[in-house]
Amino acid sequence: MILGYNKSRPTEKNYKDFMDKLVGGLEKLSINGLSLMIYGSYVRGDYNPGRSDIDAVMTFSDNVIINKQDLGKVARVLHHALKDNNIPFQVSVNDLITMKDGRFNTYDESFKNYFVEEGKIVFGSDYRSDFKYEIPNMNEQTPVRFNLRKARIGLLFAEHDRQEDYDTFLKRFTKTLDSVSRGSKQILSFMDGELRKHRFSAYELVKLVFPHINIKPLEQIKDLYSNPEELDNLYEQPDEILKLWNSSLTFFEEMIKAYIEKVPKDKKIQI
Repeated sequence: MILGYNKSRPTEKNYKDFMDKLVGGLEKLSINGLSLMIYGSYVRGDYNPGRSDIDAVMTFSDNVIINKQDLGKVARVLHHALKDNNIPFQVSVNDLITMKDGRFNTYDESFKNYFVEEGKIVFGSDYRSDFKYEIPNMNEQTPVRFNLRKARIGLLFAEHDRQEDYDTFLKRFTKTLDSVSRGSKQILSFMDGELRKHRFSAYELVKLVFPHINIKPLEQIKDLYSNPEELDNLYEQPDEILKLWNSSLTFFEEMIKAYIEKVPKDKKIQI
């Protein structure tokens, strides 16, 4: 979507309609612990209708692994709010535990006071005092946390993209597969410091280090990458795409949850 080129620029009325539908829709879902904070020019009131973003932080109270049924419900609310409004909505999707831990928080320390001073809670609880901001101190830490963020955002927008922009739907899906397949080896490198070149090089080790985690999504991705014609066929099956997208993100989150639980802050263990 390029505003002013293939999509009409939103008016002030569109911004209000979007926020009314988004917040109103979230209120009807009754998802325990869900929170939405907006910040930036829209909150300050100095935004430019038709150009400015609405910046937001969405937080689920889940323990790293976001309930995908809840995320799907929110995705449908977002699609309804975006439809015919064309609002450039910039949102991060987080869970409360990683935000409390800080190591997978994509916001740096500069946002702490910014959120306090300019953030506005428009739905749910105020979690700002729980957020921790950690400076990356390991190789691959930055890409892992940004890839987690992008995979979650992609799934949040999946319903809208599926209906309005299928090319973007597919691009975000394939980026998630890339992120998840690389993430498995990257998270293991946090623990042993070893740099693994191939995206599936940690495949067997994942099963040993995290035996309780279901690695079937990683197996499916590995198979699709080895047989691209199967991936091509999958592109024509949006329902199957969403199933793999959900399970792949859950696998990624399960590895991060296991790492947080296994490795206390500021410590590294050998595997």
